[in-house]
Amino acid sequence: PHGCVNDNWWVETNTGQFFLRRRHAPLRKPRQIRAQHKLIEHLRNAGFPVAEVISTRYNHTFVELESHIYELHGYINGELCDVERPMHWALAAHTLAWYHQAVAEFDHPALHRSRQRYGPKTLAGIFERIMKNWGHQVDHRLNALLSELAAHTKDLMVQFSSFGALPKLIIHGDYHAGNLILRGDKVVGVVDFDHAHRCFRAMELAEALIFFATERSKRFRHTVYSGVLNLKAVQRFINIYSATIRLTNAEIQALPHLIRTVWLCAALDPPLQPLLSIDRATQALPEVLFLADWARSHADDIVGIGMVAHA
Repeated sequence: PHGCVNDNWWVETNTGQFFLRRRHAPLRKPRQIRAQHKLIEHLRNAGFPVAEVISTRYNHTFVELESHIYELHGYINGELCDVERPMHWALAAHTLAWYHQAVAEFDHPALHRSRQRYGPKTLAGIFERIMKNWGHQVDHRLNALLSELAAHTKDLMVQFSSFGALPKLIIHGDYHAGNLILRGDKVVGVVDFDHAHRCFRAMELAEALIFFATERSKRFRHTVYSGVLNLKAVQRFINIYSATIRLTNAEIQALPHLIRTVWLCAALDPPLQPLLSIDRATQALPEVLFLADWARSHADDIVGIGMVAHA
């Protein structure tokens, strides 16, 4: 068994090796699953390395059984991406651009979301839920921190309204080292399209930078992030990505604000974890706000890196 969200098994039979997945309840949506499988089919036809979806004898791509949904994929032999290995790290940057290139002509209405995971409106909603949960327990120390958080939310509303039209596509939605399979110096599999949805292309780049270009110093101990970004790593990642995908000026200008938005949303309302509690707030909020302040104060640096790569 392996997996944080679904139940997954490696299966060996007398006809080959396979990967069996049982969907957890939040991801048990047949219309979306069919669309994700259409995406995988499109990528395979484009020569992008994804596992084959094994059809049933009745030509369906999943089975519904006793309120569960099961799907079977071809098994990809290899090793997971190791971000400490420079070749793996570089391949991760290249493969993200390759994916965005391969998926540019694909769309499906079932993968359009009415509410995005990251954005100033989402952040405002998280802020409201936090205030409701904490009620009258907020003291003067927390009030000052919450005022700073409210100021960032307001500023991001203004920034997002100035972006203009940013390119959108069906992003992978969970692009990190654990979903990249390598063999030698080649990516042989990108897996787990359960969170694929239509979003800003630059939002996925921002998420990837946060995963692959975060400093390794473990500066923070009370949020889901260990530290801020390493600007040299940001430069390398964007340079490799830009060799395949040419970012627009609007995307480059938006990138630091997208990074700040992801940091704030995911730190306050972490995936697979409960909303930030008042018990942790006095320790966690200073770290969260440090991240947000860093992104705002280094916006020109990130934009400058993007502009050089663009040129």
